[in-house]
Amino acid sequence: MKVCQILAGDEEGGLEKHFEELCNKMAQTHEVHVIAHEKYRERFAENIVFHALDLSKGRRNLLVLYRLKRTIDAIGPDIVHAHANKAADMTARIRKFLKPSVRTVATLHSKKRRLKAFEMFDHVIGVSHEVLRTLKNPRKSVVYNGIGIGKEEREPQVLSKFGIKDAFVVCAIGRLEAVKNFALLIRSVRNLDVTLLIIGEGSEEKKLKTLVKELCLEERVIFTGFRKDAKRLLANSDLCAISSDREGFSYVMAEALLLRVPVVSTDVGDMRRILPAGYVVGVKDEEALAEKIARAKTHYDDLMKAYGPSFRFAEEHFTLDAMVRGTMEVYDEVMREKRV
Repeated sequence: MKVCQILAGDEEGGLEKHFEELCNKMAQTHEVHVIAHEKYRERFAENIVFHALDLSKGRRNLLVLYRLKRTIDAIGPDIVHAHANKAADMTARIRKFLKPSVRTVATLHSKKRRLKAFEMFDHVIGVSHEVLRTLKNPRKSVVYNGIGIGKEEREPQVLSKFGIKDAFVVCAIGRLEAVKNFALLIRSVRNLDVTLLIIGEGSEEKKLKTLVKELCLEERVIFTGFRKDAKRLLANSDLCAISSDREGFSYVMAEALLLRVPVVSTDVGDMRRILPAGYVVGVKDEEALAEKIARAKTHYDDLMKAYGPSFRFAEEHFTLDAMVRGTMEVYDEVMREKRV
């Protein structure tokens, strides 16, 4: 099967990671063409045909849309797969000008209010049930993001570089931006005997550090900045905490479960479908989040037993093989149907 994958942005984040890993894994068994910004070229396997096209400009730019259509025509794919809102919008605009044999798929990576473009595709993949909830297109499926992650042994000395010794460590990873609501997490641990390890950087860093100082938590809340060994630090933590106001799919949650680290989270994405009942709290609910973290510490053995099904769910659904398999099942279904 010849597949054309389209990425319209030029940023860095979970979307770009998903796109790169899906294409590289899929290229092991199928002919994959990538249309994306030149900056991403070196991230793809040698057997992927890369077509450099800057789609980061206005999605209504007629010249850019013409170049996109011409590039797709030259490739002659069976499937055109657009990732996220902008690529979906641009592909939808030129869809009626593509050859009738071309089938179209789009992936919805986060909750969006405007979903008109996604209604025009032969099939839509969502990274969670929640992001697909309001989409009117009946041809939709959930395929969770998959990640490649090896085993990590617990090595307590790994955390000693941050002055952590004999502490119950709660690890939080992500961009220090308002949507991740790290302030909520910081406030939730102020009366708990735990150490909070925050891994990441972003525009909220100064504000968050000021909050830590105001709460006199400097010795129990540690900012590491960006860390290439974040996975190793997570594996040596006792608990992972997610305090986001909004998430499509949480890579941090997936990594934690694959590393067999339990997760306490706000009610975002598909957390209630994946985590044990009782360890998902309402968005912005500081008191409930504090209570769940405290409970996790005092009943840790019971916690690990409760998370057995979640760990197994992750092993089944959050791997690269599972992601590609689910995506290919969608492609096969679309190829069997007539174009809508």
